[in-house]
Amino acid sequence: MKITKYPQSCLLLEKDNTRVLIDPGNFAAEQHKAEDFLPLHGVLVTHEHADHADENLVRVFAEAGVKIVTNQSTAAMLSEIETEVIADGDEIELGDFTVRAHELPHCLMMDGSEGPQNTGFIIDGKFFHSGDGVNTSGVTVELAAIPITGPDISFHDSFAFIESLGARTVIPLHYSSYVVDPVFFKDKAERFDGNFTIIPLMDGEVLGL
Repeated sequence: MKITKYPQSCLLLEKDNTRVLIDPGNFAAEQHKAEDFLPLHGVLVTHEHADHADENLVRVFAEAGVKIVTNQSTAAMLSEIETEVIADGDEIELGDFTVRAHELPHCLMMDGSEGPQNTGFIIDGKFFHSGDGVNTSGVTVELAAIPITGPDISFHDSFAFIESLGARTVIPLHYSSYVVDPVFFKDKAERFDGNFTIIPLMDGEVLGL
């Protein structure tokens, strides 16, 4: 599998001839056109916030015949766009990828209110993109892409989440808006646990596995 990082929490996953994009939000849309990502076998959207789901970008993908997969809340927000709703625990095939939905709470908002429905995606049983969530149970993966900052996400929260997942390789996400340095996070986190490796990817950088 090959993973390419794009702004905020947007990742492109490639395996054999399959290309799946996760969370194409407004930060990605500011720097890229839909054509930069096409062709795609599918787009996965974890939740309805604009930094994870840019409506104009998603619309272009849908009009190009790309399957848009998301949860019920986000599908309602994208009501004018054809989407496929996936429920917690459901599993689908997107090309050569097997995708399983795993709901977990969105981090609290700045005022302490609950965030929207947030659905993480487990790919091939090995890779987990958690959207804006850092707290769940029942998930063990080798590779995780997780937020390292947010309205109420601390470095401690992210560190504890990594350990709970048993992940050995971690891609930091979600630092385009709540700006922190992913390299700083790597240096601090790995000092306390030598059992995982954090790989900060700059936008457009590729990780081959």
